[in-house]
Amino acid sequence: MLALQALKEWLTLGQINMKRASLQAGFTLIELLLYVAIVGALLLSVTGFYSVALDARVKNQAVSEVNQQGAYVMDEITQTIRNATSITLPIAAGSGSTLTLVVPTATLSPTTFSLSGTTLQIAQGTGTAVALTNSRVQVSNLVFKNLTRSGTNGIVQVSYTVAYANTAGRNTFTYQQNFISSAEVGW
Repeated sequence: MLALQALKEWLTLGQINMKRASLQAGFTLIELLLYVAIVGALLLSVTGFYSVALDARVKNQAVSEVNQQGAYVMDEITQTIRNATSITLPIAAGSGSTLTLVVPTATLSPTTFSLSGTTLQIAQGTGTAVALTNSRVQVSNLVFKNLTRSGTNGIVQVSYTVAYANTAGRNTFTYQQNFISSAEVGW
């Protein structure tokens, strides 16, 4: 009988302890809401940072593309002017959007730089014109000024604007740069 009484008490205490344990297990509604708010704020800040970093990368790509292609074209034009023997177009004291040079290599003469739409191109000798810029940039305001004075071989001033081809229409992709230089023939 004593054993039966002890078993009964033990079962009663076990049920009470189980009720206490089940009341204390888990999270309260306030704790869950606080957790969701903290995780949401962290995700929002990470997303914002990622968005800013992505926009900066895209802007840097646009700037880099414009600067690289603008500098490459300017180097190509000025080097060709320095290697040329004379200027055909534009005439002395004139200006235009086409530069034609006589170069020492007969198969490459005349060499002509011109704009086809928004692409800067070079035509050498009887060959077809080849693009100097790609479709990611647009060239505009191309002007060649013949600054030749008497007693000089010929001087040409080159100026143009290179802009990133903003096909998406987003402000992030907007960037343009003006380039200007001059070179002397046979220098």
